[in-house]
Amino acid sequence: MVRGTVARRAAGAGAATNASRWTTTTLAAARMHTTPSRLRPITPPPPPPPAQPSSSTAAPARSNVSARPTFIRSKPLPHVPNTLPALAAFTIAALASWAAFTLYATNKEKLSSSIFKSVVSQVKNSPQVSALLSCDQGATVVLKRETLLGGTPKVNGAVNMMQGRVDLSFKIHAAHDERRTATVYFTSIRAHKHAPFEILRFVVVDDATGDSVSLLDGMGLTSIDVESGDIV
Repeated sequence: MVRGTVARRAAGAGAATNASRWTTTTLAAARMHTTPSRLRPITPPPPPPPAQPSSSTAAPARSNVSARPTFIRSKPLPHVPNTLPALAAFTIAALASWAAFTLYATNKEKLSSSIFKSVVSQVKNSPQVSALLSCDQGATVVLKRETLLGGTPKVNGAVNMMQGRVDLSFKIHAAHDERRTATVYFTSIRAHKHAPFEILRFVVVDDATGDSVSLLDGMGLTSIDVESGDIV
Protein backbone atom coordinates (compact mmCIF):
# COMPACT_ATOMS: atom_id res chain seq x y z
CA MET A 1 0.00 0.00 0.00
CA VAL A 2 2.83 2.20 0.83
CA ARG A 3 4.51 1.36 -2.45
CA GLY A 4 1.37 2.29 -4.29
CA THR A 5 1.20 5.54 -2.59
CA VAL A 6 4.81 6.26 -3.39
CA ALA A 7 4.28 5.22 -6.95
CA ARG A 8 1.30 7.46 -7.32
CA ARG A 9 3.22 10.35 -5.81
CA ALA A 10 6.12 9.72 -8.14
CA ALA A 11 3.78 9.56 -11.11
CA GLY A 12 2.14 12.79 -10.02
CA ALA A 13 5.45 14.45 -9.57
CA GLY A 14 6.56 13.30 -13.01
CA ALA A 15 3.34 14.51 -14.52
CA ALA A 16 3.77 17.84 -12.81
CA THR A 17 7.32 18.03 -14.03
CA ASN A 18 6.25 17.24 -17.58
CA ALA A 19 3.47 19.77 -17.35
CA SER A 20 5.89 22.36 -16.09
CA ARG A 21 8.29 21.59 -18.96
CA TRP A 22 5.44 21.81 -21.49
CA THR A 23 4.31 25.11 -20.09
CA THR A 24 7.84 26.54 -20.22
CA THR A 25 8.31 25.36 -23.80
CA THR A 26 4.96 26.73 -24.83
CA LEU A 27 5.65 30.11 -23.27
CA ALA A 28 9.05 30.29 -24.92
CA ALA A 29 7.55 29.49 -28.29
CA ALA A 30 4.83 32.02 -27.73
CA ARG A 31 7.39 34.61 -26.86
CA MET A 32 9.34 33.82 -30.00
CA HIS A 33 6.25 34.31 -32.16
CA THR A 34 4.75 37.25 -30.35
CA THR A 35 7.71 39.47 -29.40
CA PRO A 36 10.13 39.58 -32.35
CA SER A 37 8.80 42.99 -33.48
CA ARG A 38 9.42 44.40 -30.05
CA LEU A 39 12.90 42.93 -29.86
CA ARG A 40 14.03 44.11 -33.33
CA PRO A 41 15.77 47.51 -33.56
CA ILE A 42 13.71 50.34 -35.07
CA THR A 43 15.01 51.17 -38.54
CA PRO A 44 14.50 54.84 -39.54
CA PRO A 45 12.67 55.45 -42.81
CA PRO A 46 14.81 56.21 -45.86
CA PRO A 47 15.44 59.91 -46.56
CA PRO A 48 13.32 61.56 -49.24
CA PRO A 49 14.89 61.95 -52.69
CA PRO A 50 16.67 65.28 -53.30
CA ALA A 51 14.65 67.98 -55.00
CA GLN A 52 15.32 68.34 -58.73
CA PRO A 53 16.58 71.83 -59.68
CA SER A 54 14.40 73.91 -61.99
CA SER A 55 15.29 74.38 -65.65
CA SER A 56 16.19 78.05 -65.11
CA THR A 57 18.70 77.36 -62.31
CA ALA A 58 19.83 73.90 -63.25
CA ALA A 59 23.58 73.57 -63.22
CA PRO A 60 25.16 71.88 -66.21
CA ALA A 61 25.83 68.25 -65.57
CA ARG A 62 29.47 67.41 -65.32
CA SER A 63 30.70 64.82 -67.67
CA ASN A 64 33.40 62.36 -67.02
CA VAL A 65 35.80 64.51 -69.04
CA SER A 66 35.45 67.46 -66.64
CA ALA A 67 36.29 65.23 -63.74
CA ARG A 68 39.63 64.37 -65.28
CA PRO A 69 42.70 66.41 -64.33
CA THR A 70 43.49 69.27 -66.74
CA PHE A 71 47.05 70.00 -67.77
CA ILE A 72 47.76 73.68 -68.65
CA ARG A 73 50.73 74.36 -70.90
CA SER A 74 52.02 77.92 -70.69
CA LYS A 75 53.42 79.59 -73.81
CA PRO A 76 55.22 82.91 -74.17
CA LEU A 77 53.13 85.75 -75.62
CA PRO A 78 53.75 86.49 -79.30
CA HIS A 79 55.84 89.55 -80.14
CA VAL A 80 53.67 92.48 -81.21
CA PRO A 81 55.46 94.73 -83.73
CA ASN A 82 55.62 98.45 -83.00
CA THR A 83 53.46 100.23 -85.60
CA LEU A 84 54.23 103.75 -84.37
CA PRO A 85 57.18 104.40 -86.75
CA ALA A 86 55.16 103.21 -89.74
CA LEU A 87 52.21 105.38 -88.71
CA ALA A 88 54.45 108.42 -88.23
CA ALA A 89 56.09 107.86 -91.62
CA PHE A 90 52.69 107.52 -93.30
CA THR A 91 51.44 110.73 -91.65
CA ILE A 92 54.55 112.68 -92.71
CA ALA A 93 54.29 111.35 -96.26
CA ALA A 94 50.60 112.29 -96.44
CA LEU A 95 51.26 115.83 -95.17
CA ALA A 96 54.18 116.26 -97.57
CA SER A 97 52.06 115.07 -100.49
CA TRP A 98 49.26 117.45 -99.56
CA ALA A 99 51.71 120.37 -99.25
CA ALA A 100 53.29 119.54 -102.61
CA PHE A 101 49.89 119.32 -104.28
CA THR A 102 48.78 122.64 -102.76
CA LEU A 103 52.01 124.32 -103.90
CA TYR A 104 51.66 122.94 -107.41
CA ALA A 105 47.99 123.96 -107.69
CA THR A 106 48.52 127.53 -106.45
CA ASN A 107 51.60 127.95 -108.65
CA LYS A 108 49.65 126.73 -111.67
CA GLU A 109 46.90 129.22 -110.91
CA LYS A 110 49.36 132.12 -110.81
CA LEU A 111 50.97 131.02 -114.08
CA SER A 112 47.60 131.08 -115.82
CA SER A 113 46.60 134.54 -114.55
CA SER A 114 46.36 137.33 -117.11
CA ILE A 115 48.44 139.77 -115.05
CA PHE A 116 51.38 137.31 -114.92
CA LYS A 117 51.25 136.78 -118.67
CA SER A 118 51.29 140.55 -119.19
CA VAL A 119 54.32 140.97 -116.89
CA VAL A 120 56.24 138.21 -118.71
CA SER A 121 55.42 139.78 -122.07
CA GLN A 122 56.79 143.16 -120.95
CA VAL A 123 60.00 141.53 -119.63
CA LYS A 124 60.67 139.55 -122.82
CA ASN A 125 60.15 142.58 -125.05
CA SER A 126 62.36 144.91 -122.99
CA PRO A 127 65.80 145.67 -124.52
CA GLN A 128 67.01 146.75 -121.09
CA VAL A 129 66.45 143.24 -119.67
CA SER A 130 68.25 141.69 -122.65
CA ALA A 131 71.20 143.98 -122.08
CA LEU A 132 71.22 143.13 -118.37
CA LEU A 133 71.53 139.40 -119.13
CA SER A 134 74.01 140.03 -121.98
CA CYS A 135 71.74 138.42 -124.50
CA ASP A 136 73.06 138.18 -128.04
CA GLN A 137 71.31 139.82 -130.95
CA GLY A 138 68.02 138.04 -131.44
CA ALA A 139 68.31 135.98 -128.23
CA THR A 140 65.23 135.77 -126.06
CA VAL A 141 64.59 135.78 -122.34
CA VAL A 142 62.77 132.72 -120.94
CA LEU A 143 61.39 131.64 -117.59
CA LYS A 144 63.51 129.40 -115.41
CA ARG A 145 61.92 125.99 -115.00
CA GLU A 146 62.05 124.09 -111.72
CA THR A 147 62.71 120.36 -111.68
CA LEU A 148 60.75 119.83 -108.45
CA LEU A 149 57.65 121.26 -110.11
CA GLY A 150 57.89 119.00 -113.13
CA GLY A 151 59.62 121.54 -115.35
CA THR A 152 57.15 124.33 -114.51
CA PRO A 153 58.39 127.83 -113.63
CA LYS A 154 57.91 128.81 -110.00
CA VAL A 155 56.03 132.01 -109.20
CA ASN A 156 56.30 133.44 -105.70
CA GLY A 157 53.82 135.85 -104.17
CA ALA A 158 50.09 136.21 -104.71
CA VAL A 159 47.61 137.49 -107.27
CA ASN A 160 44.42 138.81 -105.68
CA MET A 161 42.58 141.20 -107.94
CA MET A 162 39.47 141.27 -105.73
CA GLN A 163 41.41 142.54 -102.72
CA GLY A 164 43.42 144.92 -104.90
CA ARG A 165 46.90 143.44 -104.42
CA VAL A 166 49.31 141.84 -106.88
CA ASP A 167 52.78 140.85 -105.67
CA LEU A 168 54.86 138.56 -107.91
CA SER A 169 58.46 137.42 -108.26
CA PHE A 170 59.99 134.81 -110.55
CA LYS A 171 63.28 133.81 -112.19
CA ILE A 172 64.36 134.41 -115.81
CA HIS A 173 67.50 133.68 -117.82
CA ALA A 174 68.83 134.00 -121.35
CA ALA A 175 67.82 131.20 -123.69
CA HIS A 176 71.45 130.27 -124.40
CA ASP A 177 72.73 130.52 -120.79
CA GLU A 178 70.76 128.97 -117.94
CA ARG A 179 73.42 129.69 -115.34
CA ARG A 180 73.03 133.47 -115.43
CA THR A 181 69.64 134.28 -113.94
CA ALA A 182 67.74 137.36 -112.87
CA THR A 183 64.73 137.89 -110.62
CA VAL A 184 61.68 139.91 -111.67
CA TYR A 185 59.75 141.79 -108.96
CA PHE A 186 56.32 143.24 -109.66
CA THR A 187 54.02 144.89 -107.09
CA SER A 188 50.76 146.77 -107.67
CA ILE A 189 47.94 147.77 -105.31
CA ARG A 190 44.81 149.91 -105.31
CA ALA A 191 43.40 151.98 -102.46
CA HIS A 192 39.77 150.79 -102.73
CA LYS A 193 37.48 148.81 -104.98
CA HIS A 194 36.76 151.59 -107.48
CA ALA A 195 40.28 153.06 -107.53
CA PRO A 196 42.73 152.15 -110.33
CA PHE A 197 45.72 149.91 -109.68
CA GLU A 198 49.00 151.68 -109.04
CA ILE A 199 52.26 149.94 -109.94
CA LEU A 200 54.74 150.36 -107.10
CA ARG A 201 57.57 148.16 -108.32
CA PHE A 202 58.59 146.59 -111.60
CA VAL A 203 62.29 145.73 -111.34
CA VAL A 204 64.60 143.08 -112.80
CA VAL A 205 67.68 142.27 -110.65
CA ASP A 206 70.69 140.29 -111.86
CA ASP A 207 71.32 137.49 -109.35
CA ALA A 208 75.07 137.38 -110.03
CA THR A 209 76.03 141.07 -110.05
CA GLY A 210 73.08 142.70 -108.26
CA ASP A 211 72.53 145.18 -111.12
CA SER A 212 68.89 146.16 -111.61
CA VAL A 213 66.67 147.61 -114.31
CA SER A 214 63.40 149.44 -113.59
CA LEU A 215 60.79 149.01 -116.29
CA LEU A 216 58.56 151.72 -114.85
CA ASP A 217 60.94 154.48 -115.87
CA GLY A 218 61.89 153.15 -119.28
CA MET A 219 58.46 152.01 -120.51
CA GLY A 220 56.18 154.46 -118.75
CA LEU A 221 53.95 151.80 -117.16
CA THR A 222 51.70 153.06 -114.38
CA SER A 223 48.62 150.85 -113.92
CA ILE A 224 46.80 147.57 -114.66
CA ASP A 225 43.68 147.19 -116.76
CA VAL A 226 41.28 145.31 -114.46
CA GLU A 227 39.19 143.81 -117.26
CA SER A 228 42.04 142.49 -119.43
CA GLY A 229 44.83 142.28 -116.85
CA ASP A 230 47.27 144.10 -119.14
CA ILE A 231 49.84 146.55 -117.86
CA VAL A 232 49.23 150.04 -119.25
